[in-house]
Amino acid sequence: MIRFVLAVLCALLLTSCANIPDRTLPKVVVEATEEQPRQIGKPAPGLDPFNLVQEFVKNAGTPDAARTYLTEDAKPGWKGTGVPTIIQDEFKTVPQAVQEGRDPNNEQVVILTATSIGSLFGDWSFVPQVQSLEYRVIIQRQDGQWRIAEPPNAVLIREADFAKSYRRVNLEFFDREQRVMVPDPRYIQIEPRQSLYGRVVDLLLGGPSESLKGAVRNELEGLALDTNVLQEADGGVLINFSKLDKPLEDRQRIAAQLVRSLREVTTSPLRIRTQGLPLVPGHEDWTTNEPGTYDALSALKADLLGLAVVNGRLVSLRDGKPLEGPTGNGAYDVVSAAQSLDGNLLAVVQRVAGGMKLRVGKADGELPEVSLPAAATLTRPTWLFAGSTEATPNEVWTVQDGTLVVRVERTAEGKWEDFPVDASEFTRNGGTITQLRLSRDGARVAAVVNGEIRVASVVRNNDAVMIRSGRTLQSGIVKDVVGLDWLDRLTVIAATDLAIRPVVSMSVDGYSYTTYNKTNLTLPVTAVTAAPGRATIVTDGSGMWTTGEAGKVWQYHQYNLGPGSLPFFPG
Repeated sequence: MIRFVLAVLCALLLTSCANIPDRTLPKVVVEATEEQPRQIGKPAPGLDPFNLVQEFVKNAGTPDAARTYLTEDAKPGWKGTGVPTIIQDEFKTVPQAVQEGRDPNNEQVVILTATSIGSLFGDWSFVPQVQSLEYRVIIQRQDGQWRIAEPPNAVLIREADFAKSYRRVNLEFFDREQRVMVPDPRYIQIEPRQSLYGRVVDLLLGGPSESLKGAVRNELEGLALDTNVLQEADGGVLINFSKLDKPLEDRQRIAAQLVRSLREVTTSPLRIRTQGLPLVPGHEDWTTNEPGTYDALSALKADLLGLAVVNGRLVSLRDGKPLEGPTGNGAYDVVSAAQSLDGNLLAVVQRVAGGMKLRVGKADGELPEVSLPAAATLTRPTWLFAGSTEATPNEVWTVQDGTLVVRVERTAEGKWEDFPVDASEFTRNGGTITQLRLSRDGARVAAVVNGEIRVASVVRNNDAVMIRSGRTLQSGIVKDVVGLDWLDRLTVIAATDLAIRPVVSMSVDGYSYTTYNKTNLTLPVTAVTAAPGRATIVTDGSGMWTTGEAGKVWQYHQYNLGPGSLPFFPG
């Protein structure tokens, strides 16, 4: 009996470890009092130069502790609180001969080599950059112990130590039209705890990260604090601004940005004031679930369960039956399609003699052909959310022949007119776009460029639209991508030709990725679709499969539409 119990326990342990995320995000700390500050120690006596450098790097997450590994002369010049470069946990320290004329008994040279995964920018956002690093570190004997006289000219921190010392906080800004909220991930140090809330507010006051500049709007722009952000005796967090002259709607948006950003680090009520008086008259304290809903326009309706392209026709995933009208009866030879977020409109790529055409219109009728130049290929369309009034135009994007990104907009006369998008961020140096998806808040775009995933912001200036601040996610790790979608506001998901990771999700800033369980899949995976509140669906060599979590095995979709099907959710 004991052997049986042990066997079961071992099996459970093995199962639970089968799908650990490849790189997990630093977790948020909900209350600053839950964890004890890290203890600051000193170097162990008798450390040799190589282990001294190893321990120095391992303590970089606590600058005061890392500083004890330096000589007295080196301590003042070391910028230990600067933005760090995150390196893989494994790194090397190897000896190098000292310069001629130097005493090796009192001076040593250590070459530190590491591989970076990225670094924090000046705005404390993550910038991915996988590259080899090498630093020449000078070690000197001080009071009988080896100490670092010339440390690396960068703050290096291992992934494991970064996750212990930093926390991701998703700041919230508004889209340019102030209709929906857009998250902006940043990384802040846990210590010192007493100023944690203030550091989040300071980041908000500083505006969006470089990756979102021009794509979002900050209602806190130009504001200043009258007093420090502090937690009062009853637990409430006081945020007191200097005098401001803003209408009620703007004040409510300021409160929404603060509440939704600070909920990452506290569940306490926020006391948002201006010169000691409530920011919003009559509203004393704000709780995490109080701000108005600013995501309704970018949210999927509960009754929209998705569609699929099967043998040139559109089929509903609600019942597995073809749609009524030309999209479902075979009148159009449909290659790919997209449904607007409200479900009222469809955009389809139609195969015609000599190439492909785009059709856009109401979901329950004929879809007029959009007058685009003849194209050999068009990527699957992707919708921008519609406004709350008829005056707000609908908009759908696609890519012609891998290089020309176009947006098709419904005019006041009800016609669909095409406009160019400056996508040089993706297409320069021979970039070819094979997939393109707008985020459901409209502030970002994800694309497959030369087989890898790139994410950028969407910047609008009057009638001009451009893609800027592009970055490659998990370069060299996630490649040969054949399908792409947005899993949620901060995560993209991809299907690849890689047997080792056929389905993988990635954080929008490129910091983390998670490989999905591939049990039950018949490789290769050819398509993927996902959306908030929906199960992820993929198509493989045997048909359509679905899962709710990365670590769970895939289950047959209730309407398995075959290995050639292309499922998609609205967006």
